[in-house]
Amino acid sequence: MFNNILIPVSSEYYSKEVLKRGVFLAQKFKSKITLIYIIEEKTLKQADKLSDVYRTHYEIAETKKEIIKKHQITADSIIFEDAKIFFKNKGIFLQEKIIEGEYSTVVKNEVNKQKYDLILMGFEKECFLNYRLLDTVDIPIWIESGGDNNSILAVCSNLAPNKQVPIISVELAETFGWKLEMIYIVDITDSVEVDEKGIRSDKKPEKLLISKGQRFIEEMKKKGIKARLVKGSLERETTKAAETINANLVIIGRQRKKEKILGLPMKSIKKRIAEQCDYSILFIN
Repeated sequence: MFNNILIPVSSEYYSKEVLKRGVFLAQKFKSKITLIYIIEEKTLKQADKLSDVYRTHYEIAETKKEIIKKHQITADSIIFEDAKIFFKNKGIFLQEKIIEGEYSTVVKNEVNKQKYDLILMGFEKECFLNYRLLDTVDIPIWIESGGDNNSILAVCSNLAPNKQVPIISVELAETFGWKLEMIYIVDITDSVEVDEKGIRSDKKPEKLLISKGQRFIEEMKKKGIKARLVKGSLERETTKAAETINANLVIIGRQRKKEKILGLPMKSIKKRIAEQCDYSILFIN
């Protein structure tokens, strides 16, 4: 499933948990790992802010070189060294790169250049990183938060086609040997249906959405999946369910929740869930 994994690490944020999970996945799927350290362009722009009328272009350029050099040393002495320790003697192919640029842009460019099956990354709520890639990359994204409980929460709803999540959830549960639970959320804050093409319908009666959700649950139970239906907002009910079972991983598909309230744009649903949920998340893109 995940034969070629990309692990992007920003100069703004680094978590060893991502490398640990990388080893776990690589051993399960015999994956190749590409680890890239991204020197954030905002860091380089600090050199320009430090400039004044008395500094020459040469001095500014030298300051940028010094910043880059310090980050290269950080990558080599800390992050790549950790990677060598985690991946050592495990028979895992590991490629390392250092790239300058903006996090989401660098990741998207890397994905466009090579055929990756998964992006494995950390997510820092208080960080100033721009996580646009959550909505602009078409391959699965695994946000690692640590944890060692062997359980998976699969999330389906009236706002998604619900085709890939059951298949992938079962496959991962069997591969990892983890327990699987599923919830179907009838999102009463956005009462539409989303078809297999990801197209939103007009507003539907709540009774109809609940009836269709219950039929879906019954189908999952026939397949041996422990499943239940809940009502509420997608973000809140996902977080509550993950807390209830202390999920090691939450799997979410293409949710097409409304992006505006009263005509005002909102954060993407993926970013809202990532900010509210303290558990690892796999977004099936």
